[in-house]
Amino acid sequence: MSVAACLTACATTRLPTEKPPSQATGIPPPLVPQPEGTPLPPRDPRIAERWPPEIKGLVDNMLALYPKTPDERPPTVKEIEQKMRITLTERPLDDREARFFSKQYVVGGTRYSDPEVNSLGSFGARYSITRARPPGGMRQHLQLVVSQRQTGFCLDPYELAIYTGQSFVNNDTSPHANVRSWSPAYVWGMFRWSNTSRYGGPTFSLILEQERDPATRQIIGDGCVSEIAVVGNYQDEGK
Repeated sequence: MSVAACLTACATTRLPTEKPPSQATGIPPPLVPQPEGTPLPPRDPRIAERWPPEIKGLVDNMLALYPKTPDERPPTVKEIEQKMRITLTERPLDDREARFFSKQYVVGGTRYSDPEVNSLGSFGARYSITRARPPGGMRQHLQLVVSQRQTGFCLDPYELAIYTGQSFVNNDTSPHANVRSWSPAYVWGMFRWSNTSRYGGPTFSLILEQERDPATRQIIGDGCVSEIAVVGNYQDEGK
């Protein structure tokens, strides 16, 4: 066999064994956006292999923070600090806050807290205990900042949806007259449907960081996850 023929034959036998890097490592290929309303790919935890390990760890810890049933004991403040590697400092409530909250805490000791946005309404890192019904009930709420400015990484909301397999509804609680509502959705385009870029899933909620056209207020691009929040509902505070 000639040298040329040998090279051709050898190359031919090698080609079927070669795989794209994403397949060779088991990591799904980058997402390709589809037309609005197209179902997202099924749940695939492998998609987080493209995230920085610290981001994946934060997401996993937040999603595992609260027990799944109200009759289980909620985590104490100390347990939340240890699990999330943060510090929680109780602060006084003003008269308006005292109508809804039993306790409010300042989140510190972590880069997942942005002082520039922590005082802007419900934005920023926060931990609170809210009075809930029935009497004696309570709700714990932890929210952390994962914006690209804080972490240097853009956490794609669609990747997060696929990582968890969870669907989302509108978490817009503003007094807008044109608040849009929809059944729980798990489709392309859903993260452009909220006026305030807020979305709620079964076990966590998101605030997105999105650029908008100054004239039309239409969203330009899907944006990155800015804040993640988890909530636990219980019968007592579990001292």
